Amino acid sequence: MYPDGGIARFRLFGHAVPVFPEDKEEIFDLAAAQNGGVAVSCSDQHFGTKDNLLLPGRGKDMGDGWETARSRGKDHFDWTIIKLGAPGIIKNFVVDTAHFRGNFPQKVAVQGIKWEGSGDPVVDAEGWVEAVSPSKTGPDAEHDFANNVSDATFTHIKLIMIPDGGVKRIRAFGKRVA
Repeated sequence: MYPDGGIARFRLFGHAVPVFPEDKEEIFDLAAAQNGGVAVSCSDQHFGTKDNLLLPGRGKDMGDGWETARSRGKDHFDWTIIKLGAPGIIKNFVVDTAHFRGNFPQKVAVQGIKWEGSGDPVVDAEGWVEAVSPSKTGPDAEHDFANNVSDATFTHIKLIMIPDGGVKRIRAFGKRVA
C-alpha cells in the first residue's frame, strides 16, 4: 500500500509447497497444512470448517476447530477426508479436542487409503482401511492413537466422529515414502 491508507482483508489462494526434512526416516505431521496437508471434503461444517483441523498449535477457542451440527439420528457419524502432504507410513494419530468440553465426539475412528485414482477418494471408496478403531474421546485433551496398520502407505486419511461434535486438530505422525 503506497503511500498510506487502509486494507480490510488480504487473501492469497494456492497450495502450500512444503519443505520436507532431508532425512527420509524423520517422523513429522504429514497432515499439517504447513506440510502440504489439505482437507478435501466433509459431511458437515455447521460451526467450524474442516480446514481448521490442519492448522498449527492447539488454537484459541472452539471457533478455530471443526464442529458439526448435532444429530439425533440413529447410527449417525460425521467425517472429513484429508489429503496428506506426501504419501507416508503413519506411526500414530493425535486427535485434539482442545476447548471442546461439552461437545466433543463420543468416539473417533481414523481410516486411511492409498489413493491411485483420479481426484480425491470419496467417503465410500473401495480401499479404506481402519487405522484407528472407534475409540473414546474426552473433553479438552490430546488423544494419542497408534496406527493399527503401521506398514501401509496412505495418501489420504478419513477422520470419523461418532456421532458428531467438535475436534480442534488431527495430526498424522509418520515418515514420507519416496
